[in-house]
Amino acid sequence: MTALAEVDTSYRQAPDALDLGHIPGNHGLPVLGETLEVLRDLHAVAVRHLREYGPVSRIRLAGQGGLLVMGAEHFERIFHDPEQCFSAEKGYDRQLGIFYPRGLLLMDFDEHRANRRMMQGAFKVPALQRYIAMMQPVIERHVREWGRDERIIFYPRIKQLLLEIGARCFLGIEDFEREAVMINDLFLDLNAGLVSVLRVELPFGAFGRAMRARRELERWCRAMIAERRRRGAAGEDVLSQLCLATDEEGRPYDVKPIVDHIIFLLFAAHDTSTSALSHLAMYVGRDTAMQDRLREHLAPFGPGPLTHTDLSRMDFAQHCLYEAMRLHPPVPMAMRRTIRPIELDGLRIPAHTVLHLPMMMNQRDPRWWTEPDAFDPDRFASSRQEQKRHAMCFHPFGSGAHKCIGMFFAELMVKAFLWQFVRSYRFTVPPGYAPRMQWVPLPKPADGVPLRLQPA
Repeated sequence: MTALAEVDTSYRQAPDALDLGHIPGNHGLPVLGETLEVLRDLHAVAVRHLREYGPVSRIRLAGQGGLLVMGAEHFERIFHDPEQCFSAEKGYDRQLGIFYPRGLLLMDFDEHRANRRMMQGAFKVPALQRYIAMMQPVIERHVREWGRDERIIFYPRIKQLLLEIGARCFLGIEDFEREAVMINDLFLDLNAGLVSVLRVELPFGAFGRAMRARRELERWCRAMIAERRRRGAAGEDVLSQLCLATDEEGRPYDVKPIVDHIIFLLFAAHDTSTSALSHLAMYVGRDTAMQDRLREHLAPFGPGPLTHTDLSRMDFAQHCLYEAMRLHPPVPMAMRRTIRPIELDGLRIPAHTVLHLPMMMNQRDPRWWTEPDAFDPDRFASSRQEQKRHAMCFHPFGSGAHKCIGMFFAELMVKAFLWQFVRSYRFTVPPGYAPRMQWVPLPKPADGVPLRLQPA
């Protein structure tokens, strides 16, 4: 494989390609393009483009022209990138990169590999076993407290729970109550900036609040790093390990990359799992028979505490999670930008062309999935394994070099939560529940999933 030193890195300075008139599609409104339509229903926009223009089409989003690309065969080439022709850094540069710069996902080639090595020790089995022990008391306390109310809105409750788990496992914060409101509000402001149309930092407006939130998170992380290094304490959380770790030459890592990785990790770990669990609660809350089956599946693993082995054996719980993520991938749109001219679907694609990759389309493609819009966890069972019909028909955690480094952490955390929640309560959504779906910045039912709780 070509080393980064042999790649012409001038692509980082090149502007986006604009010569896309030969490609079918629609740039929509001036400047805005189809931004408003995508904010309303990304899936509907992608379906319409596929029907009217084919798997590769022209689109403009948030003032940025590019292509909407669909199809498992195209995703396999782009995500696995054997030619080293697709830049994640420049793909996300003007969207996610504004608010989460230098996160692991936003790096290319050797730089990405070096930073991934820096982080990967935090997600090996010994570390995961520590996190399992750390998260279970948090889950138990939150789930028990939910029982004080007969009716809850699930999304904000699970978001707060998972944020505290992230604070414990990644930051080593024990007294989370004091920090909870501040951290949550900063991430709410930061993520609201992802869908801001006016990208000018003013004293008012979503973009200005997002940029101020980012700077406040950076100050907060820098203060924690200074304190950890001053104390020299070797905690079991990710931040403590990074503060004391050294590179291959024995030098401590610079503060800035630690700050960038920790902020992105905390965002990715709790917001994406919040999205996945909210959709799962919606589907299982609609289907009492499915819920009873899940409860029966989880019962033999009691009374706890759960081990890594216990969680690894919860196959039906994992299938339920996978099915929720298939229908509603927590990252709705991946991004890349071409480094050199290429051809896709018989079309000439210039260098530096932004590619928008709607993640749900392959995962609802009837070529690979039986009744693709139905919630059916058994499609992942060993007797069917529909996810194996194509290497890129199921990719909620991404694929290739940028596949989510925290994938196994997320799966274990979700299963630990389900074990506690489903065994504690019978829960239902309102009769005929069919909420409007919000696809961006992170997918969720727009009303947050109202649940009625009863003791199981």
